[in-house]
Amino acid sequence: MPLLTTIRQSPAYLYLKTYCLCALVTLFQATPVSSRLPQIEESLHLNGFRVARAQLGQRSSVVKSRREISKERRNASSREFKITTQEPATPSQSESRARVILRRWLQRAVDLSQVKKQLRRDNEDRKTYPETEWDATVRRSSALHPKETAFIELRQQKISSHGANSLHSFLGLPEGEKVDPRDVPLIALGGSGGGYRAMYGFTAFISGCKELGLWDCITWAAGVSGSCWTLAHYYTIAYHDASDLARHYLAVAKEPAHPLSIRALNTVARSSRGVYFLIGPLVRKAQSGIIGLGIMDLYATLTTTYQLLSREQPGRTRLSRATFQFSKVWTRSGIEKAEEPMPFLTAVRKAPRGSRGVEPHEDSSASKGEPPKRALTQHQTNTLHMAPTHEDSSLDSPFAKGFFQWFEISPLEVGSPDAQGYIPTWSWGRSFVSGRSVGRPPEQHLSLLLGQCTSAPAGPLTGYISALLASLPKGTMMSRILLLLNNFARMKRWEGLWGNPIRAGHDPNPFYGVNTRSSPDNPTEKWELQGRTRLMDSGMSNNLPNHILARPERGADIIIAFDASSDVQKGSAIRRIQNFADDCHIADLEDVSAEFHLPQPRFSDSAEKKAELESKFLHQYVRVFRGRREHNGRELYVVYCPLLPNAVNPDFNPSTASFSNSYNLVWTPEQIRMLFATSEANLTCYAIGTIRQVVRQVYLAKKAQRKASILSSTGPNEEQLSTSGGAGSGLSLST
Repeated sequence: MPLLTTIRQSPAYLYLKTYCLCALVTLFQATPVSSRLPQIEESLHLNGFRVARAQLGQRSSVVKSRREISKERRNASSREFKITTQEPATPSQSESRARVILRRWLQRAVDLSQVKKQLRRDNEDRKTYPETEWDATVRRSSALHPKETAFIELRQQKISSHGANSLHSFLGLPEGEKVDPRDVPLIALGGSGGGYRAMYGFTAFISGCKELGLWDCITWAAGVSGSCWTLAHYYTIAYHDASDLARHYLAVAKEPAHPLSIRALNTVARSSRGVYFLIGPLVRKAQSGIIGLGIMDLYATLTTTYQLLSREQPGRTRLSRATFQFSKVWTRSGIEKAEEPMPFLTAVRKAPRGSRGVEPHEDSSASKGEPPKRALTQHQTNTLHMAPTHEDSSLDSPFAKGFFQWFEISPLEVGSPDAQGYIPTWSWGRSFVSGRSVGRPPEQHLSLLLGQCTSAPAGPLTGYISALLASLPKGTMMSRILLLLNNFARMKRWEGLWGNPIRAGHDPNPFYGVNTRSSPDNPTEKWELQGRTRLMDSGMSNNLPNHILARPERGADIIIAFDASSDVQKGSAIRRIQNFADDCHIADLEDVSAEFHLPQPRFSDSAEKKAELESKFLHQYVRVFRGRREHNGRELYVVYCPLLPNAVNPDFNPSTASFSNSYNLVWTPEQIRMLFATSEANLTCYAIGTIRQVVRQVYLAKKAQRKASILSSTGPNEEQLSTSGGAGSGLSLST
C-alpha cells in the first residue's frame, strides 16, 4: 500500500508517534519522587506576607519576612523581591495562552515540512558528507584497521620521551631516565553500564584520570551502555574536556525533565533546527526500505538530542550536524595525531546459528532461554571477598556455545571480532549485498548508534528479573517470588510468548551474503541469510567492555575497569571478570592485589561513621587480577575499580540510593555533584597508588625484556652503543 507507506515515512507521522511516546512516559510519572522539586499550591503566611510562587519550571520560592527584606536591602540595595498573589486567569490571558500554543504548533508544522528538504540538501552536501561519493566494502579480517595500528605506534611515541613524556611524569621517574616507546605499557580504560549512574560516574573517573596524568598514558577507552553516553559526549560536545562535560551535565540537570517526556521533546523541538535533528534520522531510516522503525529508534533520537543540546548560552540552545558524525571524531578530536585515547562504543547481537560468539553469563542483563543455574549462584553470593573460581574454558567448540557476538563502534569502523567483519563507520546503516554497499546516503546519525548501544529497555523481561535477583538478599519473600516468576518465564512453552514488547532497532546487515567466518579448512561456509541485524546493549553479555579491549590483536597490557554496576558490592561483580577471562581465553586469572601496596586509610582519625565506612571498603576500592593469554602466554593485568561509597560522603551509597538506580534518568545537580565527588575520590584517594604500581611493574618488565632481547641478538657492546645513541637511532631512550 504505497499511500500507507508514504504516511508512515512522513515527518508529521513520525513526530506524532514520538509525541505519543512522550505523552505516555509523562503520564506514568517520568520524574521520580526523589528528583521532583517541591510544588506548593497553598498560600502560607509569614509575618503578614503571603507566599509568592515565582514559577521556574517546577520550582517555587518563598518571599522573606519584612525584617529580613529590610536587612538585605541595606546590604544589597540592588536585590529586589516581588510579591505576587495567586489570581485566576482572565479570559484575555486564556486567549493569549491559546494563541501562543497555536503559534507554537504552526511553527512546528513549518519545521516538519522542511525536514525532507533538509535531508535532500544533506545528500548534496559533499563538504559535510563526503561519504556520499564513496562506496563501502566489508573488510573480512581479524587484524586491526591499518589506521589503528599506526595510531598505537604514534600513541606510544606520544606517551614516551619522544613525545609528551606522559609516562615519565605519571610514574615520577628519575629526571635523567628516558622512556623508550617500545617500553610504554598499552593501557585500556573501560566503563561499565548502569544508566546515568555510570554516565556521571565514568565522567568523574575520567576527570580524575586527567588531573592525575593517567589519561595521557591511556591508549583506548571503551564503554558499555551508560558509559557509551559519556564517551560520545566527551568526544563531541565537550571537545575532550571533562570539566566542560561535567558543567554540561549540571546545566541539563537544572531542567527536571525526563529525556522521554513532553517537556524534553519541546525543549529539543524549540531549539534551532531541533525538529530536523529529532525526526530527520527517523525519516531517513524509514525510507531505507528493508527496515522499519521501533520504539527504541524513537528512544535513541529523544535521549541523544536532549543530552547533546548545548546549554552554553541560556535561551540559545542548539544542535550541530558535526556533533552527530562519529566518524569525524577521528580528526576533530586529534585521535589521528594520537592526542587522545581511541574511543569504542560497544553493542552485541544474537549470533546467527553456527557463528562464533560468547554465551551469556549470570551477571548479564539477559539470559533468555538459558538455565537459571548461574543466576541462582550469583543470587546466593552476597560478599565481595570471594576468590574468583576458575571455570574450565574450552577452545574446541566456540561455535556450539555461541550466543552473543560483540560489536565495536570506533570512529574508524563498526564490526565484530567474532564475525571477523568490519565496515567503515560512515557506512553503517547502508544496505550491503555480498560485501558491497548499496546506495550512498550520508553517515547515520550518532543518535541511532547510541540508541543501540544503550538499549537496555529492549532486553528480555527475564533479564530484568535476573538483574533484580542479583540485587536482592537471598531468602526474602520477594526473592522467592521472583525466582518462581523467573522459572515460569523460562519454561519452553512460554518462551515464545514471554518477552519484552520493546525491541531493539533494526539495521541492514552488512554481512548479508558474506561467509559467516573465513576458514581455509571450510571454504564453502554458509552465508548470513538475514538482511537485517539487531544490535543491543552489550550489558546483556557482560557489563564491562573487556571483550573488546582484550582482543589479542590489540595486545593491551593493562585494562582498568571502572564498574558502576548496581551489584558491585556482591560476588557477581568479581565473577564478571572471571566470565570475561573464560570467554576471551585468559588463563590462570588470579587476584594478585596483595603483591601491591594496598590503599592506606585517609579518614582513620575522623568521625566514627567515616572511619567505619572506610575500613569496610578499604581493600575493595581497587583490586588487581593477573592472567595469561592462552595463544601467546603474555600477561594481562585487569585493575578493577568499582564505584563504592567512601568517607568523602558517608551518607551516599551509589548502589542503594533511591535516585541512583540504573533506570532513573532524572537527577538533580546536587545528586550529580554527590556522585562526582564519590567517584573521583575512589580514584584519587584510594585506587591511583595501586594503578601506578601496576603500570610501573609492566613498564619495567617490558623494558627488561627489550634490553634482554637486544643483548641476546646483538651482544653487550652493540646493546650499550644502541642505548647511548641519539633519538634517531631507534634503540635509544632507555637506561
